[in-house]
Amino acid sequence: MSSHDAIRAAYVLGYPIHHSLSPILHNAAFAELQIPARMTALAVEPERLAETFAGLRGLRFLGASVTLPHKETTVPLCDELTTAARTIGAVNCLQLDGKRLIGHNTDSDGFSDALAEVKVSLKGKRVAILGSGGAARAVAHGAREARAIEVIARRAHDVRWAVTWPWNDETLLEVFARSDIIVDCTSTGLSPETELEFVDSLPLAALRKTATVVSLIYHRPTLLLTKAATLGLTTVDGLGMLLHQGARAFALWTHREPPIEVMRNALREALSQRAG
Repeated sequence: MSSHDAIRAAYVLGYPIHHSLSPILHNAAFAELQIPARMTALAVEPERLAETFAGLRGLRFLGASVTLPHKETTVPLCDELTTAARTIGAVNCLQLDGKRLIGHNTDSDGFSDALAEVKVSLKGKRVAILGSGGAARAVAHGAREARAIEVIARRAHDVRWAVTWPWNDETLLEVFARSDIIVDCTSTGLSPETELEFVDSLPLAALRKTATVVSLIYHRPTLLLTKAATLGLTTVDGLGMLLHQGARAFALWTHREPPIEVMRNALREALSQRAG
């Protein structure tokens, strides 16, 4: 590499953004494949998002990831949306085509890739999703080959491919008893203070012994998965979805096969260091 100018820029946009693992994930992959690119995190306040997009169009950048709170507000700022991004109503990956920004949603395939990797099949299964925000819509899209998808939410939002139920004890019990896969898309696991009450309210004992419980949280073992494991249930944390949505984005930007194990190890090392 002859100069710093030869390095293609990639970005992750969010606010706050200091916690993002995207630069670690992608920079490990760039280094492994000797791609002259570097991802940096950009803290973009919501009121500056449109201005930032205007600036991006003038740059010859490789690609960009989009994280909270911008996934939904990015949608109208794109020049083109993929079917997945349009259906889900959220964008987590930007691809530059000339000066046109194409919005993708790789969270959807990231979810199905993560389950496939651990040999959990969605085909013909009954899937229950807790929560109805952007993550839940991405999961529902990723699980669309399932036999049935049911969403249980405190606030009613229409989720395509799914039947939505109100959040109450009776509904939880009925849905859990007939489900093969439970996916927690709520933010409850992010806070230990609210996690205990939440997990205690879930009728995990009603699940079949062959059921799988999935949490999208990846930075620490959640109480939900710990309790599910003690009941002999299969558990899947959010690291695989984080990894595979990033791998899908990497492939879009570089047209190269992503080095999955290198990316996985980079994530695990970063999480280990943060855990102290």
